[in-house]
Amino acid sequence: MVGITAEQEMLEGLESLLPCEPHETQRDFRRKSPACKSSMDFFRPLQWAAGVLSALGLGLVGGCASAPETLPAASTAANLQMVATAHPLATQAGLRILAEGGTAVDAAIAAQMVLGLVEPQSSGLGGGLLMLHWDEKNQRLRTIDGLAAAPGRTTASLRTDVDGNLLPSEPTQRGGRSVGVPGALPALMLAHERHGRLAWPALVEPARRLASEGFPMPPYLHSVLGSPEASRELRQDFNLYFGTDGRPLPVGSLIKHSAYADTMSYIATQGPGAWWQRHAANGFAETAQQGFKPSLMTPEDVQAYRPVEREPVCAPFLGYRVCTAPPPSFGGIAVLQILQMVQARADGRFDFQDPAFLHVYAEAGKLAQADRRLHVGDPDHVSVPTQALVASPYAAERARLIDAVRARSSPAAGQPATYRATQGLVPDDAPTFAQTSQLAVADRQGNVVSLTTTNNLNFGARLTFDGVVLNNAMTNFSAAPRPGETLANQMAPHKRPVTSMAPTIAFDASGRPMLAGGSAGGGPIVDYVAASLIDMLANGRTPAQAVGRPHLTTATPGRVQLEAGRGLESLGAALRSFGHAVESTSLPSGQAYIRRTDQGWTGAADPRRDGQARSQ
Repeated sequence: MVGITAEQEMLEGLESLLPCEPHETQRDFRRKSPACKSSMDFFRPLQWAAGVLSALGLGLVGGCASAPETLPAASTAANLQMVATAHPLATQAGLRILAEGGTAVDAAIAAQMVLGLVEPQSSGLGGGLLMLHWDEKNQRLRTIDGLAAAPGRTTASLRTDVDGNLLPSEPTQRGGRSVGVPGALPALMLAHERHGRLAWPALVEPARRLASEGFPMPPYLHSVLGSPEASRELRQDFNLYFGTDGRPLPVGSLIKHSAYADTMSYIATQGPGAWWQRHAANGFAETAQQGFKPSLMTPEDVQAYRPVEREPVCAPFLGYRVCTAPPPSFGGIAVLQILQMVQARADGRFDFQDPAFLHVYAEAGKLAQADRRLHVGDPDHVSVPTQALVASPYAAERARLIDAVRARSSPAAGQPATYRATQGLVPDDAPTFAQTSQLAVADRQGNVVSLTTTNNLNFGARLTFDGVVLNNAMTNFSAAPRPGETLANQMAPHKRPVTSMAPTIAFDASGRPMLAGGSAGGGPIVDYVAASLIDMLANGRTPAQAVGRPHLTTATPGRVQLEAGRGLESLGAALRSFGHAVESTSLPSGQAYIRRTDQGWTGAADPRRDGQARSQ
């Protein structure tokens, strides 16, 4: 792939999105349509391929491409390396780096740089991330925590002003006060220092070139920009995505982003540390003075940010060892609790079409959510009983609370026997937001990365510096506690708010990584990941089948939410008969998984977005 032209690389990334007949493993969630096309009720059309080919002055390539799942080829060597991301150009960037001899971390960095360009609403250098990394040579699994953090000066909550008065809720969700100290780039720098091989100029070159020469307006970004709120509030600061009529540019329109290209060039020539310390620190702090309320973040806060290397949290499920991100992520703990509780009560039958199983799954989700709302916060600031919460005896104890025929509306949090909670600790019922992105990489040497990355809400704080979108991660802290109460997730200087993100790697009985991935999608990430792991590990489903399955989530207290438009009405009625409060809603996940097979790696990206999984 060395020496490939920009047009060829763009074409390779786009060819996989041309409509065609789905592979047999995907017929459970796609319907056949004429003329070698496939579609879903919730899948956006992919006419953007023709648009970008026209913009590049190239003819439309003929034939059909593979379905979102990349199936293993006859040769094992052809599938020793794999990348799955939320956008084909990010996947292509990762593959290019692997072909040039880069590691899984190198490929993940290159893919993240492209995602910050083509999915700016979801992630980028102005946000935060969690990376799970398997080091094959040293047989070591570690988490790199690059979540955005509170600045050195804070108030009691995001809605508490510096004078103690309560601010209105909606305006504080955006603007400078909502910006957390970004951690994505420092975390990528640490990962590269430990596990990278190629130099930074090579890693940022795919993103630099796409930003300079142009990339096609993606369907998912277009759909985000197309909402009335987005069109009204984003046109001024994000005008490159809008036409003169005030509407988002059509899908496939060529977009050039000179500011982002300049940032990539700066990192390539001066290094990421120089851009961060000399340029971004002042720029982020100054930009965050804009909006409803100015940020309390200073350049010194940005310069002082340090990623944290943490031990992953792991638990058994069937014959596998499932590992994921520890706190401040509550997502990892909740996923592991659900898996163990379901295993204890499912009697070996993990059927998502069976109302009795869905009832058990939903009840396990409620119990896990109750635990995380009470116990989980930043472990550098509060005591979190991480190991006690995922211990098998505790999971079995919680599973025994599940009534096989009757739902609980709001179960209470448990108290692990080996842990004494902080006096006055109360549950946090605040919602958790995150419009994230997910990628997974495996390299030829056996190293594996699962990376979940976020700006929090779409377009974060709706502020940009040097083409980089600033996060609004401060919205993930709890509301101010009442006198005498303590919240594990209450705001404090330099503290990191909790997140539902749960990048995951599963190991077989021999200790070999055999599955990696995770999901975007806010609070329901817990259920997206847990259900897909059950489908792949217990039911033997392929990644494509798992990511295409309709969703159920208990992330909203007191409710079971089913994915609208997926034919779940009869299951919803059955769940109501158990006593669940059921509603249908949009559940736009963003999953990406890679799985090891006898022939190499296979994988899939979520059809609800623009993603792609490819191997070499």
